[in-house]
Amino acid sequence: MIFNRLFKKKNKELSKIEYWKKWELSELIADLHRAEKLLSEFKVGYSNNFLSAEEFHKTLVEEIYELEHDNVPDFTQIWHWFAPTCDWDDLTNMDGFELGNRIFNRVDKWKRNHDFVYGTKVFLNGAYGVVIKSKSDKPDFCGIIRWDTNNESDTEDWRGMFGTFMKQGGQIINQNHRFKFINDDGTLKK
Repeated sequence: MIFNRLFKKKNKELSKIEYWKKWELSELIADLHRAEKLLSEFKVGYSNNFLSAEEFHKTLVEEIYELEHDNVPDFTQIWHWFAPTCDWDDLTNMDGFELGNRIFNRVDKWKRNHDFVYGTKVFLNGAYGVVIKSKSDKPDFCGIIRWDTNNESDTEDWRGMFGTFMKQGGQIINQNHRFKFINDDGTLKK
């Protein structure tokens, strides 16, 4: 027992190059530059967060610069802007549809593997579950997991502990997984 603890193989941390390859960050940054170029062609329009396409363009240029130069980039803002029916779609309409979806899909994969996101399907210790929305959750701070059991209220609070969840063997699973007892929103099937 002590021997195993002392000589237990530790998880190897990814190098920066391996990390960027795993999350396709070079491709994502290239797509963000394409988005910046396309957005520069728009002068009018508005969205929930921007009064004009020009304002969004300026902010996007600054965000791309920050992401390219951060040691540990955080794509949460890009995730919000490029989510379906959000700022990017509002300002570019169908002109940026395919590019916006490609950006969002890459960022969504990254986000779901770095933080709890509502609706994310997970697995831990032989059990499947989904991250649900709690009435007490603050924006961007969630982590209540509804486990796939026939128990009316089989939940567990992992808020603020994504790293611990992953170190305990937690996994983000295929988002097309079909639960046996619960719906994708965590309610019991009838």
